[in-house]
Amino acid sequence: METTTAGITIQAPQLDIHTVAAGGGSRLFFRSGLFVVGPESAGASPGPISYRKNGFLAVTDANLVLGRIIPEFFPHIFGKNEDQPLDRQAAVEAMQKVTDEANDFYRNHANVSRPEMTVAETALGFIDVANETMCRAIRSITQSKGHDTSQHVLACFGGAGGQHACAIAKSLGIESVFVHRYSGVLSAYGLALANVVHEAQEPAAKVFSKGEKRKFLHKFQCS
Repeated sequence: METTTAGITIQAPQLDIHTVAAGGGSRLFFRSGLFVVGPESAGASPGPISYRKNGFLAVTDANLVLGRIIPEFFPHIFGKNEDQPLDRQAAVEAMQKVTDEANDFYRNHANVSRPEMTVAETALGFIDVANETMCRAIRSITQSKGHDTSQHVLACFGGAGGQHACAIAKSLGIESVFVHRYSGVLSAYGLALANVVHEAQEPAAKVFSKGEKRKFLHKFQCS
């Protein structure tokens, strides 16, 4: 099937799943007065600023600044030698630079005066944008098709899922959130249990006759 993710059209065999580019590694930008989340990603390496590998400001850093990630609960696997804890101070300093940039922009361009934002408000602004991006994806497969999200349970998974689930559920009017006990590694868990299959595709522009059918079957058996 054909699907579009973050504006990129992809043609590949897949389930009908709507996905968005808004994860822990999604980079954060302030552009023309707007908070922007992704679709560019910091990836696993170098990763977010807090990974101590000269990375980029990302959603993970925003959650760290807001205290939703507690470094003491994470193993010391960061930095060049992968023996350091998460660097909250680096995340705060990077977020401060974006905060200063935003305040300068609003000071020089806004038509009305407004109080200057704090680092925490900037971080929360980015989180709100990321959450809304995920909400739009859910609305596109529920409300846009006549389904009432308030009558459903939000299934939460992924390493950072719990940091966003409640806000997303509130925005969608959902009262219950289900967090699987393997939620942090659910994708890997599912991959380990999945059947191993091989699929091959080849475009063909031929009349489907009995003779061509035999050729097709022979080709499939040999591939």
